[in-house]
Amino acid sequence: MRNGSDCRGFSLIEIAVVLAVLAIIACVALPSYQTAVRKARRAEGKAFLHTLMMTEERHHAGFNRYTSDVGAAGLALPTVSQPGGYYALSRLDLGANAQTVRIVVSPQRAQAADACGDLILDSTGLASASGGPAEDCG
Repeated sequence: MRNGSDCRGFSLIEIAVVLAVLAIIACVALPSYQTAVRKARRAEGKAFLHTLMMTEERHHAGFNRYTSDVGAAGLALPTVSQPGGYYALSRLDLGANAQTVRIVVSPQRAQAADACGDLILDSTGLASASGGPAEDCG
């Protein structure tokens, strides 16, 4: 028969060391994870921006001009925000005689903290962002 003194558990110091190691790993991993999530949401925002531009191009093909009307008479968009809700259409800037357009989508909710800020695409295909360097945000 076994007696209770044969069983050995973990000491308080061993548990504290394990918790300290886990805390250090969490401190290193969490910012990297948040950066990856912001970058993935930014990619979704860019896809939304390109979807809006394709809608504008279809309108231009039919009416020989771009439009800033997102309603039934214009682009007939069911929504003006990205499906995840992290980017929303903020501006449609028309050029001379409505022959050029510049679309701006702005970050929303948790994505508002993104350093890249607004994502911008014009009818010439030039993509940019209002904040941050082009190689990181473009």
